[in-house]
Amino acid sequence: MMPDELNLKPVKQKSSRKLSAPLLIVIIGAAAVILAALISISPQLPAATEADPVLPSDASSPPAAIMEQGAPMVLIPAGTFTMGRNNGNPDEQPAHQVYLDAYYMDKYPVTNALYKTCVDADACQPPQDISSYTRSHYYDNMQFDDYPVINVNWYQAQTYCQWRDARLPTEAEWEKAARGADGRTYPWGNNIDPTFANYSDSKIGDTTAVDSYEKGKSIYGAYDMAGNVWQWVNDWYSVNYYGTLGNNARNPQGPASGQYRVIRGASWGNSGVSLRSTNRDGGDPRFVNISFGFRCARSAP
Repeated sequence: MMPDELNLKPVKQKSSRKLSAPLLIVIIGAAAVILAALISISPQLPAATEADPVLPSDASSPPAAIMEQGAPMVLIPAGTFTMGRNNGNPDEQPAHQVYLDAYYMDKYPVTNALYKTCVDADACQPPQDISSYTRSHYYDNMQFDDYPVINVNWYQAQTYCQWRDARLPTEAEWEKAARGADGRTYPWGNNIDPTFANYSDSKIGDTTAVDSYEKGKSIYGAYDMAGNVWQWVNDWYSVNYYGTLGNNARNPQGPASGQYRVIRGASWGNSGVSLRSTNRDGGDPRFVNISFGFRCARSAP
């Protein structure tokens, strides 16, 4: 920057005598000092370099777990998995590849205590029966707060999930959360015994607390994806639905209509073969059952 740009005007002399050399040096030195000071206090922007990282607008991944209205949820990552099986029941065939976006699934089936928070908020209707198979007072009994809520129909389950800003999972979401992407038979692997789940061989004859079977967790950390209670999901049930999908379906939502809604996971009263993660069944969405419960899902951000 030149001195005249700093408003340093030439010094007018009162006489025609030329400036002496020492005085000229002093003036030039002072101007240089002022110029350097002004440059040092002006804002400086760092020059961009190729080494500077370029970050995306959202560099973070969804958290591995979240809590929603007191209900812990686990992340099921985006990706492809095998849904159904070729040697199962007719409604499980054929095996096909399905891609799902990332989503969250309840870590446990919805419990009596959690469901009651919705009832107390006047957003949900109480279960249509407060008993279980062997207990006359099951719902709204502190002894069974951590047991799965039962005797709620599909509409009641849907209402609860919506109250939580969640939803019932699709059938595909439920199955991936249960069996993972490696095609396992049960949530924990390929063999079953009463240490993994609550089913007929367990000789319990009723529901159990939702965190009772640590060994029975799915690969994503979800409990009771097999046994204890059947679980309502969002889809309409169709025996032939899998045959209409083909491979590489993306986020399937089930048939457009039907008579029954899908239930998955089997219950305390079923045999071990019914606990396979591919096993499917349907229930009238208006009816309740002492072995029907549910869990919620929500899409990941």
